[in-house]
Amino acid sequence: MNINHKLHIITIVPVIIALTAVLYVTQMQYQALSEQALDVFRESVVKHRKEELTNYVSIANGAIKHVIEDEQLPTHIAKERVKKMLYEMRFGEDGYFFSYHYDGTALVLPGQEWRVGENWIELKDKHGVMVIRDLIQAAQSGGGYLNYIFNQPSKGEVAKKLAYAEQVGPWQWMFGTGVYIDDIDEQTAKLNESFADHISRTSMTTLFIGILSVTGVFVAGLYIRVGERKLANSQLRELNQRIFRTQEEECKRVSRELHDGISQTVAATRFALETAQLKLEVGHDASSELDKAINLTQQTVRDIRSISHELHPGILEDYGLGAALNELGNEFSQRTGIEVKLDRLSVRKILSAEISSALYRIAQESLTNIERHSGAKKVNISLSLSSGSLTLEIHDDGHGFDYESYEHSAKPSEGIGLRNMKERLHFYNGQISINSSRTHGTSIIARIPKNQLKYYGDE
Repeated sequence: MNINHKLHIITIVPVIIALTAVLYVTQMQYQALSEQALDVFRESVVKHRKEELTNYVSIANGAIKHVIEDEQLPTHIAKERVKKMLYEMRFGEDGYFFSYHYDGTALVLPGQEWRVGENWIELKDKHGVMVIRDLIQAAQSGGGYLNYIFNQPSKGEVAKKLAYAEQVGPWQWMFGTGVYIDDIDEQTAKLNESFADHISRTSMTTLFIGILSVTGVFVAGLYIRVGERKLANSQLRELNQRIFRTQEEECKRVSRELHDGISQTVAATRFALETAQLKLEVGHDASSELDKAINLTQQTVRDIRSISHELHPGILEDYGLGAALNELGNEFSQRTGIEVKLDRLSVRKILSAEISSALYRIAQESLTNIERHSGAKKVNISLSLSSGSLTLEIHDDGHGFDYESYEHSAKPSEGIGLRNMKERLHFYNGQISINSSRTHGTSIIARIPKNQLKYYGDE
């Protein structure tokens, strides 16, 4: 798995985790809200049914009250009239009034006359609710409600029922009415199904949006990485071209040195030796030619050492960057007549060979540019160690140049030395700043962060 695939995974996985978390939390929230809404709906309907039952009993109580309170009527006649009135009061398909004596004997039960006259004090529903006993206790306590399972005449089967009961005057009777509430469960189930369908649609919509988002992130990331790869490849090709040009220029320089210097000196040496040979063959003195050949051979050796030193100075490895910069400055002064002042710091122990070589090449490239372009008379080189970095600064008093034009030049050959400096430092997380003006010359400041050094010293 390459780095691009890993970056894709790092980008996509958090989005997928976040989407999953959002879907889960949303599902839980919707579920909780739907359950709460169903509870509120059920409580509201039950409350409304209870109010209806209370009103029905109140109406019935008002209808039979005058009979109960009529002192002219014998009690047994009044009781029979009340039974008849309660029997005839109906509302809805399964709405009726019932009445029981406190001992549990059924007095009024429309649609289930076979129960009348029997004692049902021990009647239980399938959930163990003592139906008649609990209704009598509710009536004796001033009126109350009871949920139980009972026969539903219209369907011929048992169903859930909610009843309300009160006492009847001084007769030790309980009477009341009830409603079957299976329809509440059916309405609640339909509402719950509607909620579930809504939650499902919302979840699918959220999932679809999430998938689109993940796909968008993936495509955008892929597009960005493809663009970055193209840019990186373009920069790499440009870097390779600059490296090839630099190598080619270095080869040309070495070739010129060999042709203009060593090649000419070797040819002169050969000519002197041939002349000496001819003189010796005829018996003449050839000491002057031999001396000249020796001098030319010594010059050739010096030229070879000079080229070798420019390619890789041995003093850099043997004595460190400070000594190498000192020798570079002395040779530059001798060759060009430009005064070089070095403020050096002993950093041999804290710099790797690679960083020393990079800073040395920056100084070498700077001096080459000064010699070719600046017209300077004096150069200051300083190497210092601050709390945050190691700093190499090269300043000349020349006429300066337009740094921005070189920095953004479209010509590959322009500014190649400056770009090489930047690339050398970039490898070690370093930075370079260049300040140049026509009146104050040019300053090149290269900084290497302390975390690139072998240890953090304060010397």
